Amino acid sequence: MTPLNPFEEKLLNDINERRRIGKRGLPLNLIRDEQIKVRFTESDRAVIDSVSRSVGTNEAQFLYTLAISSVREMMINDPVIAAEIKHELTRIGVTIPEWMREL
Repeated sequence: MTPLNPFEEKLLNDINERRRIGKRGLPLNLIRDEQIKVRFTESDRAVIDSVSRSVGTNEAQFLYTLAISSVREMMINDPVIAAEIKHELTRIGVTIPEWMREL
């Protein structure tokens, strides 16, 4: 199995737990209802599929975890960007994600 870092493992576990609870049992800020369409070449898709299976999840959960983990890492490396994004989210009234509060 492909190793994930502790943040990625926790995020993936949280996603799986939320799926078991279902939308009706979750507060609105924890429901993932926004969608982004991503297009891959056949070979890129095959890589994503293989890696997601190797970490024991499906492609959607894997890509979600990968995207959030990558953005988080960028914010850790650039605190100015993290502060700007927090300010913007607060300004427009969007809840700051739990994973971002520690940054």
